Amino acid sequence: MKPLIALVGRPNVGKSTLFNRILRQKSAIVDPTPGVTRDRHISPGEWLGKQFLLMDTGGYAPENDSLSVSMLEQTLRAFEDADAIIFMVDARAGLTYLDLDITKILQKTFKDKKIFFVANKVDNPQVALEAQSLVRSGFTEPYFISARDGAGVADMLDDVLATLPCPEGEEPEEDDSIKLAVLGRPNVGKSSMVNALLGAERQIVSDVPGTTRDAIDSVLKRNGEEYTLIDTAGLRKRTKIDAGIEFYSSIRTARAIERCDVALVLLDARLGLESQDMKIIHMAIERKKGVLILVNKWDLVEKDSKTSKAFTDNLQNQLGNIGYIPVLFTSALTKKNCYRAIDTAAEIALNRRQKISTSNLNRFLQEALTMRHPATKSGKELKIKYMTQIESGHPVFVFFCNDPELLESNFRRFLEKRLRENFDFAGIPITMRFVKK
Repeated sequence: MKPLIALVGRPNVGKSTLFNRILRQKSAIVDPTPGVTRDRHISPGEWLGKQFLLMDTGGYAPENDSLSVSMLEQTLRAFEDADAIIFMVDARAGLTYLDLDITKILQKTFKDKKIFFVANKVDNPQVALEAQSLVRSGFTEPYFISARDGAGVADMLDDVLATLPCPEGEEPEEDDSIKLAVLGRPNVGKSSMVNALLGAERQIVSDVPGTTRDAIDSVLKRNGEEYTLIDTAGLRKRTKIDAGIEFYSSIRTARAIERCDVALVLLDARLGLESQDMKIIHMAIERKKGVLILVNKWDLVEKDSKTSKAFTDNLQNQLGNIGYIPVLFTSALTKKNCYRAIDTAAEIALNRRQKISTSNLNRFLQEALTMRHPATKSGKELKIKYMTQIESGHPVFVFFCNDPELLESNFRRFLEKRLRENFDFAGIPITMRFVKK
């Protein structure tokens, strides 16, 4: 297993900036607002042939509100999980009482860990001179770096990795896991769903809308299959997106959709399908991803034997021509249908990748044409000669005909419906192209 390096420190000392610098990508959200990073954010890294995992953490901020308590718990768990700890302070601000609190925790509880004391934001000679006072902090001699400019980062990283059993020359393993993006409006229960599936408080769960801001990956293994769960920030109406943090969170959500095989779109059972839910669903469909709707918090709804059917019927009416999306009623609190959701998503992912032979497709086409002839408004006959599936990341079918202009939308819908029924494309957008032969 790759060694794990944790970045810890109070809010706004530059942990996420260093995270991005080491990984050479913009993976974590960086903003001058303290406390932007709230969950642990883990990504694979490589330095001079050595492979490792790097973990960004929410800043240590022991206020009394529930969110700060959750952030503190996550930070302490980061200490426990890590093989090495990079403890960061702001050189320009000097040591604060929060820095000293972290120092005490590290020295008393985690003294068996490899700990590296790093003074960040040393980006000019004056700050470098003032930062010399940190040498007398009683902790260890600090590394002076500028995460923003990269100064000193390479030397620090050399020393960190030299202490770890990091195998050299390994090629990065190909990720064959099924990637599931957990999507929905803020406070719909996305992180609770991920935690329920993992059986651990992997993500911070709070009733404060928008608690998760980055897209966070977790790995789930079930029935011999590996899944990557991408917990995302909820999409808000554009008028409610603050400049900066919420804007970048929305970008992360869009990127999570780009990365996934199947989008798990959570609805609040008490609110039903709203415009923002439809926006998320359409984003996934436009990117040709599989989609599964999870009606979460079903345990909070008063119901009888007809409630779920009535809810589903109303949902299908609202979805209209994308009513092919399966619906499951779930509860992250009671774990109702949580694992069934994973199994259903696995089926969608498998069917999304299926390749259908040309012979089977043309047998299907002949049966469909026997059931319904493609009538045209002009009276000219539309002749569909044969069809085939072309190579793509999602199902794409090409129909060869005498004149594509003669195709009527109702006959296109008929063929799509028959395709879905015959080859199990529930929850999967398909592309149908008609070309002249």
